Amino acid sequence: MNISNKYALRHTFNLNGTWQFCLDSKALESSYEQYLPPIQSDDQTIWEEIQIPGSWEEQGYGDEPEYQRMDTWTKVREYEGAAWYAKDVHIPVGDPGCRYVFRLKGVRWTTNVWINGCYAGQQDSLLTHQEWDITSFMKEGGMNRIDLRVDNTMKYPLAGSHIHSLHTATTWGGITGGAFLDRLPPHRIQQFRLQPERIKGTLSVHCFVSAPVKRSGKRLQLHMDIQHPTGRWLPRCSCDVEMDHPNVPASVDATGNMSEVIREVQDWQLELGEGEDIALWSDESPALYRAVICLHDGEQELDRMEEIFGVRSFAVKGQQLELNDTPVFLRGYVDCCIFPLTGYPVWDKEHYNQQFRIAKSYGFNHVRLHGWSAPEPFWEAADEEGMLVQAELPHWSRLFEQRGQSAPAEVLSYLTNELEGLLQVLHKHPSFVMFSMGNELIGPNGHPELNELVQRARHLDPTRLYTDNTGFGQLPAQGREADYYIQSLNWHPPLESELSAIPDTTLDYHAVTRLADRPVVGHEHAQFTMYVRPQERQKYTGVLRPSWLQPIEESLSRKGLTADLENFQQASGIHLVRSLKEAMERIRRTEGAAGVQLLDIRDFPGQGHATTGILDVFWESKGIIEPAVFRQFNANVVLLLSCSERTFYAGEAICIEARISHYGQTVIRDASIHWRLVSEDVILDEGILHCGKLSCGEIHDAGRLKTHAPLAGASSFYIEAELRAGDSESIATNVWHGWSFPLYQTNSTSNRIWSSVDELQPYLLGAHHDQVDHLDGSAILKNREQELVIIHSLTPNALDYLINGGSVWLHTHSHDLYDRVETKYLPVFWNYLMFATQPGATMGMHLQDSVPLLGSFPYDRASDWHWYHLVNGAPAICLDTLEGVQPLIEVIDHFHRGKRLAYVFEAKVGKGKLLVSSLPFTDTSLMKRPEAAYLFQEMVSYLLGEEFHPESSISVGELLGTVKLNTIRFAL
Repeated sequence: MNISNKYALRHTFNLNGTWQFCLDSKALESSYEQYLPPIQSDDQTIWEEIQIPGSWEEQGYGDEPEYQRMDTWTKVREYEGAAWYAKDVHIPVGDPGCRYVFRLKGVRWTTNVWINGCYAGQQDSLLTHQEWDITSFMKEGGMNRIDLRVDNTMKYPLAGSHIHSLHTATTWGGITGGAFLDRLPPHRIQQFRLQPERIKGTLSVHCFVSAPVKRSGKRLQLHMDIQHPTGRWLPRCSCDVEMDHPNVPASVDATGNMSEVIREVQDWQLELGEGEDIALWSDESPALYRAVICLHDGEQELDRMEEIFGVRSFAVKGQQLELNDTPVFLRGYVDCCIFPLTGYPVWDKEHYNQQFRIAKSYGFNHVRLHGWSAPEPFWEAADEEGMLVQAELPHWSRLFEQRGQSAPAEVLSYLTNELEGLLQVLHKHPSFVMFSMGNELIGPNGHPELNELVQRARHLDPTRLYTDNTGFGQLPAQGREADYYIQSLNWHPPLESELSAIPDTTLDYHAVTRLADRPVVGHEHAQFTMYVRPQERQKYTGVLRPSWLQPIEESLSRKGLTADLENFQQASGIHLVRSLKEAMERIRRTEGAAGVQLLDIRDFPGQGHATTGILDVFWESKGIIEPAVFRQFNANVVLLLSCSERTFYAGEAICIEARISHYGQTVIRDASIHWRLVSEDVILDEGILHCGKLSCGEIHDAGRLKTHAPLAGASSFYIEAELRAGDSESIATNVWHGWSFPLYQTNSTSNRIWSSVDELQPYLLGAHHDQVDHLDGSAILKNREQELVIIHSLTPNALDYLINGGSVWLHTHSHDLYDRVETKYLPVFWNYLMFATQPGATMGMHLQDSVPLLGSFPYDRASDWHWYHLVNGAPAICLDTLEGVQPLIEVIDHFHRGKRLAYVFEAKVGKGKLLVSSLPFTDTSLMKRPEAAYLFQEMVSYLLGEEFHPESSISVGELLGTVKLNTIRFAL
């Protein structure tokens, strides 16, 4: 039986709770050592109270901001400066030789500490605990006064980092993780570090053992007990520690005298087992061991420490990342330090457990911390849930863009200290696999000082992978130290962000990955957005308010768009998901791609408010896609169907390449793909592709799926495919959508059309074609031989014909429109406020359930890929000045501008009927596409039919304020 002296073991005094508190707005000219804390003053009226943990703002300190931000959220109150904390703590007598360490968690930012009036020093770590050895200042058996001065002002030019950016974690102040006083035993274990070796089946132990000088000439024993993830304990391992032969310089007290001797223990190897006896940690199976190390003097226990660890390897092999020697594809998202209730990173493990469970339900196995590293509860949860995490220094600046220019010395020193501290505390977490020196830091090439940080990190912990920065720099890499690269697949040359997702599902990003000889991960991928959601306002019950909503809601209300919110949200949300699916699958088709980091799975509150998430900032679903559907293109194994087209002529042969991106942990044997073509809930064709054995870490060509487009009329269809192993086990499913259209058939009454558009002649057999100058509206109305006039520009004679009772289809071009808005098929990138000059700043289409204009053209209420060539690059017509006119094909403008836009609208003008469209039917090449020719055919039929009766009326002036009038040559 072990005998322990309770006063000799570790004890932590929890100092959380009520502290005396006051703000300090004075600028101190004297040094901290000379300044006397206000607690020593007789004036007690300055003191209020505050709780630790907690921020100043959430406890009522600070002023209500006068400046409301429209590009991000705004706090209920704000305070930048210093604040004082004070507390009296009774410390009972401990064993002689005890050490005292004062710890603060979650501090922003710089802290100075006094103990019993004596200055103990300053700490400024944002990412790790702030600690002080205060042994020489303590009074055992009595009250001890602790005074703190916390200053949250920026000390370095690093304000862009998400740990304290206004747009993310905000410039919060306070002590949010807690305050603790550790009493450490005289004989103790220090810097306990474990390194599992998966291949050898061993555990290397590295630690230091200290003892008081007066009691150092002893042989002590270390005992290690390890609990297997199954719950069983492995046999105890022990080693002797000869304290009379210290191998580390002795510790010196405040008086300069040697207080204790220290012995380093290294190369202590413990057996964990062999083969399957070892439980490996992975994203699929996060097995965790528990280690208990005890320091003994014979039967007496002197100290005890515990640690949770996982056995795993994470390494680079060529262009792949390998977890436990098995290729792994990083399916990641970016965590931008967004905490909408607190404005600072929370210290609640269950919060992070739930966060990771939600992320994994959508198929994610990886998260990148953007410009920060999270509190320890995050890492504990990541270990438990099986997330592969990349941490970063708190760094987003332009200090390292120029290779020949050094960063400020104090910044580099601060970052170096943070790097060393982080690697020390994160080493024990198996979820910690990658580290970056910051976000978007360099120019085209690397920077020597960042390279030195990478080299230093490798030396401190060679078991992780490192890169010089996340996102910037060009490939092939020049002058960069990196184990892997995180590069944009949206815009890295030769690629363009406008083409990051298109209907062609054969494309990939190999143009970028081929430029590297090591893993490439897609940086902040996609960034497609959807419409704003004012209904989220009620969720903001903490210290932050969504101040971006007020100007948006005011604009939507004044423009009469409030009633359209639900429709716009649903249509743009569907559009976001459809675009995202293609961009995600495009990466899975790419040889040499090691993973992706989406920005983001949630919305981003700042930088103009980016609605990029399938979840809101509270980790709650927006209702635009279910987790099981998202996992079809975001899982270990993804079934890919590749074809250069999405639209076909009825009955046309379709050949689709089937591919399988297999990053599961085991070989798939006897694999087969079972597919069926479905239209209108009817199975039209089906088949099986036999794939044989599928090895891990490859993109397999599984053969060609050959079928035919539906024969009957215009229709949408989908090919549903399922990957099976053996006779029945389902591995993966996916769905690929297509559309088919009959060959163009000229309307039987085309002879009733008068047209001045030369490009449309092949599609208007029997129509009368002439120059618009020759249009004689009076004769047409008198003779009744033509019922519809088709023109490409508005002219006085065409307008005269219209107001006298004619029917006109006006094909406008961009240069013919006032207040036109250029569009692209893909949604707004990130947001309009930050990228106002981006082409096509719109958010897709919204269509009513029934649009007679479209006839039997297949459609639902949102953009889909058969619309791509019809609308990508087309100008939208602004209807803001046409009161009462409803768009027939509506374009959703971004919510900041909120214009009422359309590709097609109709109206009565005078006695006549007008249809105005901006779809590019005059593009001869486009009209060879089945969807374009068929839609044109349906629109002609509508205009010649009985349903063309516009409900709203506009004046000639309103029309001329929308469409430019072109001159003609009058006959004299």
